[in-house]
Amino acid sequence: MTAPTRERARRPAETEEADLDAEALPRGHTLADLAYQRLHHELMSGALLPEQVLTVRGVAERYGVSLTPVREAVQRLVAERGLEVVGGRVIRVPRLDVETYREILKIRMELEPLAAREAATRIAHEEIRRLEQVVVQHVAAIRAGDARRTLAENTDFHLSIYRASQQTILVGFIEVLWRRVGPTLNLLFPRYCGSLTGHENHLAAMEALHRRDAEALAKAVRDDLVHGSSFLVRLLDP
Repeated sequence: MTAPTRERARRPAETEEADLDAEALPRGHTLADLAYQRLHHELMSGALLPEQVLTVRGVAERYGVSLTPVREAVQRLVAERGLEVVGGRVIRVPRLDVETYREILKIRMELEPLAAREAATRIAHEEIRRLEQVVVQHVAAIRAGDARRTLAENTDFHLSIYRASQQTILVGFIEVLWRRVGPTLNLLFPRYCGSLTGHENHLAAMEALHRRDAEALAKAVRDDLVHGSSFLVRLLDP
């Protein structure tokens, strides 16, 4: 996959809401906080590509805010290694090497099943019903060949389960790892994501949620990680 040389004017499905509004800020939040959260989500959900170049002005125009909050958000993400600065001035989405991905995968294999076990008995019935629709939408996106929507629905499915664990520190660690991997998932398209292979893991997860079966849910999450990573490692391996 050839890395883009300029920022693409596209917005992930989850962030197609109105521009950031200072008057509608949650209590205790600043525009910089919201710009950070949106960039963080775009990275997690694969809405930004590996080695994609961003500009503060371009992001500010997409979000409908001034340069200052975006600059603060970018600086924060650079410090957290969610973004990188190349040559002292170019802001870019990092590209994972295979060894870094393998290390992240080992950690995810421990943390995500742990969050799933905690979520099995805590997740609300209404959220389980919503996730049933997410699974349907995920399949529809795959069949339509919509890479952006496929990644967005997959992110929603997994992170909604983990957040239902109500373990905020654990979920925070998981989200940071997803942020590192999210852009790289774009490399799976179109070669490996044109079929429903691996979809059975989401179905197994839904069955486990309905039964409130913590171990079965943890296994479904782990199996999904193993399946997806087997393809991605081939693409990253030099």
